[in-house]
Amino acid sequence: MSLRLRLVLAAAYVFVVVVIALEVPLAVTIERQRISDFRPSVLGPAALTASTIADEVARISAAATGTKPEPPHPTMSIEQAVRHYAASSGSRVVVVDQPGRVIYDNAGEATPGTLYATSRRPEFGLALAGQVYSAERYSTSLGQQLLIVAVPVIYDGRTVGAVRFTAELGAVEAEVHRTWFRMGLVGLVVIVAGLVMAWFLATSIARPVDRLEEAAVRLGQGDLDARASPEGPGELVTLARSFNRMADALAANIAAQRDFIANASHQLRTPLTGLRLRLEALEAEGGEAGEEARRATAEIDRLATLVQELLLLASASEAGAAGQRVDLAGLAQDAADRWRPQAERAGSAIRLVTGPPAAVWADRRDLEHVLDNLLENAIRYAPPGSEVTIEAGRRDSGGMLVVADSGRGIPEAERERIFERFFRGETGRRTGPGTGLGLAIAAELVRKWGGELRLAEGPGTRFEAMFPRPTLS
Repeated sequence: MSLRLRLVLAAAYVFVVVVIALEVPLAVTIERQRISDFRPSVLGPAALTASTIADEVARISAAATGTKPEPPHPTMSIEQAVRHYAASSGSRVVVVDQPGRVIYDNAGEATPGTLYATSRRPEFGLALAGQVYSAERYSTSLGQQLLIVAVPVIYDGRTVGAVRFTAELGAVEAEVHRTWFRMGLVGLVVIVAGLVMAWFLATSIARPVDRLEEAAVRLGQGDLDARASPEGPGELVTLARSFNRMADALAANIAAQRDFIANASHQLRTPLTGLRLRLEALEAEGGEAGEEARRATAEIDRLATLVQELLLLASASEAGAAGQRVDLAGLAQDAADRWRPQAERAGSAIRLVTGPPAAVWADRRDLEHVLDNLLENAIRYAPPGSEVTIEAGRRDSGGMLVVADSGRGIPEAERERIFERFFRGETGRRTGPGTGLGLAIAAELVRKWGGELRLAEGPGTRFEAMFPRPTLS
């Protein structure tokens, strides 16, 4: 995950938390406030209705509880009062007498005379006891919340009946939900605007970091001219300048080392050539002096090889060489043909394995040198009867070259040091003279073209050279 994305996600987390922390309590408060505002619009008409019809309800209640009880039935004044006050809130109104029997239901669902003040409707019991009842209740039949208000009907200081107003809260909840939706849109706009600002801010911070990273990668790949641009916040400017000073010092040191190796190697060639000619002249004379001259010539050959490999190592470390598209299968086939006679003389066999076609961008001579070095080591150090395998193909969208043998392998204690310059393990010292630069040069040549040479696990010794996908212009 990039630094820019991390900064934006952190800002998004903060914005979302802040918006939720602000809007959720506000949304709950708005809902409660809307219901509180709606409650008086129902409670007021209920109280006015009870006051208006008190005398009629008292008369009906007296007739219902007298010596000759009469069934309650609504009068014109009760119907008119209920319809007048119920219209303002759109409520269902039920009027009961003192025993709790229905006098009037503007919805026509309850028959006059039906006992309505039951345990299923506790609001009537409280209202007939002289208390005002107001509460919300969910109606399964209507599928929404209801506001229920029940008030006593008082006449001459006595409770003679009760009036219940039932109002649907669907319209109120719909308005609340619309308000929530608008608040959600505002919150979303705030988050998006904040993320846009965070993106620009993160870009202004991440761009110098990305360029510094790019310069570090180029420097690590051998481009000694790579430098960072001092830009961005003060801390990044200081870091970029420190990086540039380090890169200047590193480039100067590496350039000095390369010049020293190249100059020393070139300077050694001429005296080595002259010394070899004199030793060959002494060897031609024969005798004990000739034998010593022959041995000295062998040492001169070793020294000349070391000089040649030092020159090759210096050139392998140089970046910016011209490359070309190299077919790995053809490269492996040529190497197998080139080394098969020597392998047969050593008692080994070379096997070629090619996978899907793969090509890399490199100098063919560099890759040939890598294969030659790995094959020479495999043939030299593997015991007779071993099989040396060359593999060429594609892995992870890039190219792959593998040289493996079925020998005893490299001891565990030496595996971490095999790419060190001038390091020769126990097996190398036992098998004869060498410079200890072969694997170091091979690894440097692979790294020169953006790849990596590694010692893989497995039976015997297995070296894998992995190359990136070629980016051709």
